[in-house]
Amino acid sequence: MAITRRRFFQGAALGIATLPLLKTFASSHQPFQHGVASGDPLTDRVILWTRITPDADPGFQQAIIPYSWEMALDPQMNQIVRSGEGVTGPHVDYTVKVDAESLVSGTVYYYRFFSNGKPSPVARTRTLPEGHLNRLRLAFCSCSNYPAGYFNVYREIARRSELDAVLHLGDYIYEYGPGGFGTNNNLGRSPLPAKEITVLQDYRQRYAQYRTDPDLQEVHRQHPFICVWDDHESANDSWKGGAQNHNFGEGIWESRRNDAIQAYFEWMPIRESGIVDQFGQKNHLSEIPIW
Repeated sequence: MAITRRRFFQGAALGIATLPLLKTFASSHQPFQHGVASGDPLTDRVILWTRITPDADPGFQQAIIPYSWEMALDPQMNQIVRSGEGVTGPHVDYTVKVDAESLVSGTVYYYRFFSNGKPSPVARTRTLPEGHLNRLRLAFCSCSNYPAGYFNVYREIARRSELDAVLHLGDYIYEYGPGGFGTNNNLGRSPLPAKEITVLQDYRQRYAQYRTDPDLQEVHRQHPFICVWDDHESANDSWKGGAQNHNFGEGIWESRRNDAIQAYFEWMPIRESGIVDQFGQKNHLSEIPIW
């Protein structure tokens, strides 16, 4: 989501009692350690995503960090067509979403972010076409278990420049700890945190680990994603009242489910509801059907 002034003060009212000063990084800090991504393309808009990794300095634990973004018609970023700025902070795990609007259908665009004077990688996205089509090319993938193996398929999809979009059909992450389902101990890809994830910070850390994978970063850099969730975004075989892998001692299921949903919407390049109402406002997260 774009962290607008209105949203920032809404977040403040929900728990950020004291507004911290805007922060800048030490010159050597790399703010875009989890890459960039785009998703939920429509004929006239697309979501742009990134995360600004805060400095390790304790002073950044509650910092509000400014950013800017720009979109162009060329990869050299000379033909700028849209731009903007905002702030992010710990209430959304320093993630950023921009709904870039007033775009032309069926068009390739390039975009990047800036923070502390440093640019993100330049990425490519595409709006959906409209009217009669001679062809539409989609790739799909699912069940991406980081400790089970390398993300070779992501790398191959990233190379397919003719694709219009990538459909991710769920299980973007897996919730298990070390030795859990599919683990290959010979690859050096042990899950973080080193336990089954059950609370918000756990889910955030798991997404952050997945987003360090270079093949996953590259497929997001090259193509817009259209995403749905499955069960492992929360826990195996989840349903409205629980999950096969939600066991005694792991807290209240509704709390775990809600934490998983919050992390999903923070870390995925998607609109909060997928629907913009007639006033241009996104529906609140609590209004989203879950299972």
